[in-house]
Amino acid sequence: MAFERIQKQTHTIADKTVLVSYDRFTTRFEIKSEEEVIYSSLVLIPIKKPTILINNQQFTLSIFWLILWKSQLVNDDGVVIKELLQRRRKKSIGLLIYFALISSVKIGIGLVA
Repeated sequence: MAFERIQKQTHTIADKTVLVSYDRFTTRFEIKSEEEVIYSSLVLIPIKKPTILINNQQFTLSIFWLILWKSQLVNDDGVVIKELLQRRRKKSIGLLIYFALISSVKIGIGLVA
């Protein structure tokens, strides 16, 4: 699997096709609809909950990246999209499992030696 600098995924939200992207070098998270930038911000703080408007409907964007990546879109009715960047979520789970396995092997070797 090749390295992807910008991870992208499309969704249909409020009868609009929306492109969600995350730049891994600059940590810029963007939501675009038909080349119009709806939301753009650097994700430097591990927890963000901005309010955005898509097709005159208010949504809360929830981004959490401290240990596991989680980005979801919520409105008054509940969760609209559970994960905006599914591939990024899978990679963060894979990295967490990898570090847990390596740490347990190191601890096991340390106990035996």
